[in-house]
Amino acid sequence: MNLRQLTFWSGVGRIPVPRRGPSSHLRSVGATRRATLRFTDCLLLGVLAFAYLTSISAPLFGIPLHLTVLNHFPLMVLMPVMAMHLLGLTINRSELHLAAVSRTVWPLMTLAMFALVGSSVAKWELGIIDTYITVGAYLFLLPLFAISVPNQLSRARNFAIGIMFICVMFALAALIGEGARYGIIGLLHEIEYLVIAGLFMLYYVFRPLPVKLLAISLMIAAAIVNSKLTGYIITSFAIIYIVVDLGSQRLKPNWRGAYVVGAAVFIVVVATTLAMLYFEFRDFLPSGNVNVRSAQYAAAWREFLESPIWGSAYLTGSGEEYKSGFSMLYIPTHNDVLDILKHGGLIGLSLFIWGYLGIFLALTRAIKATRADRVWNAFFAGTRFFQVMALVTFSLNPVLLKGPFLIVIWGTLGAALGLAVRVAAPRAPE
Repeated sequence: MNLRQLTFWSGVGRIPVPRRGPSSHLRSVGATRRATLRFTDCLLLGVLAFAYLTSISAPLFGIPLHLTVLNHFPLMVLMPVMAMHLLGLTINRSELHLAAVSRTVWPLMTLAMFALVGSSVAKWELGIIDTYITVGAYLFLLPLFAISVPNQLSRARNFAIGIMFICVMFALAALIGEGARYGIIGLLHEIEYLVIAGLFMLYYVFRPLPVKLLAISLMIAAAIVNSKLTGYIITSFAIIYIVVDLGSQRLKPNWRGAYVVGAAVFIVVVATTLAMLYFEFRDFLPSGNVNVRSAQYAAAWREFLESPIWGSAYLTGSGEEYKSGFSMLYIPTHNDVLDILKHGGLIGLSLFIWGYLGIFLALTRAIKATRADRVWNAFFAGTRFFQVMALVTFSLNPVLLKGPFLIVIWGTLGAALGLAVRVAAPRAPE
C-alpha cells in the first residue's frame, strides 16, 4: 500500500488528488469563468439600465415617468441590490480601492453632506416642502458605484462593455421613440447628453467606416428631430471633438504642438461662426425660454450676492418664483450650477468644481493609458464626453432634482471612475 492509499484509508477523509490533470481543460474553464460577470454585477447593470429606461420614458412611451410617483422608484430598487453586491464583495475580500476613490470624490461628498444637512433642516425644522435633499442623497451613489465595479480586469472589462451596451441601446431607443413622435417638440429635452454620448461610444467602439458614418448621422438626426438649443450645442461638441481627434491620430509626434494651436483656433472659429449664425437666424431656432431663464438667473444671482460665501446653506426652497400672466409659478432654476452657487455659495461651487474636475482628470489618464485597447479607450472617451455634456445640460436645465437622471449621471460616472482606478492599479488579481 502506497502513501496515497494510506492517506485515504487512515480515516483522514481526504480523497487522493491526481498528480497530473487535464491542464488545458482547466485553463479553458478558468478563462471562461474569468470572462463572465457575477450575478450581482448583472443585477447592478440591470438597475442602471432600468434608470436609463425611466430617464428616456418621455420619447419612448410619451410619458415622463420622473414627473410621477415613480421618480424615486429606481432608487428603491437600487438600494437592496447595491447592499447585496457590496456585501458579496466584502465576503469575498475583494479590494474596493476606497483610498483611491476617496481622494477623487471627497469634495463632492462634502458638498452632498452640506446639501443634505441644510435641506433636512429646511424640510423638517422650517417646513419647506421643495428642498435639495434629493441632490445630496443621490450624490452618494457616485462613490458606491465607484467601489462596486469588479476587481478582476477581465470582469471589469465586461462590466465596461455592459455599460456601453446600455448607453448605446437606450440612445437608439430614445431616438427611435422621438422619431416615432415627430412633431412633438422636445421629447429628448434634458437627455440630449445621454443620447449623443451613446452614439459617441458607438462611433469609437467600432472600426468599420459605415458604422462611424451612421453614428455621426444619427447624432445630427437627433439634434434636428429634437430641435432644442441644448441638443444643437451637444451635437456640435461631439462632431468638433471627433474631427479634432481624427486629425491628431494621423499626425507625427513632432507636429502635435502646432496641431494643438491649430485645433484651438479651429474650435474658436467654429464656435464664433455658430454663435453668429444663431443670432442671425434665431427667429427660426428654438427660443430657449429666454424670458424665464433671465428672470430666474437674476433672482438666483441676487440671492447669491446676499451671502456669497456659503449661500443660503440649503435652508431655502429649490425653486424661484416666476410670474406668468396672472399666475405665480414656483419652478426650479434652469441652471443647476447656478443653484449650487446660490445655495452653497463659493464654498459649494468650489467643492463641485474640484470634485467634477477630479473625475475628468481620472478619465483622461485612463484614456491615455488605454490607447492600445479599442474597447477600454472607447469606454473612457465616451464616459468623459458623457460627463462634460451632462455638465452642459444641467447648466442649462433643471436636471439634478430628478431621481432617474441622477442615477444615470452619478451611476455612470461612478462606475467609470472605479474602472479608471482599476485600470490604473499596478496589477488587478485574476
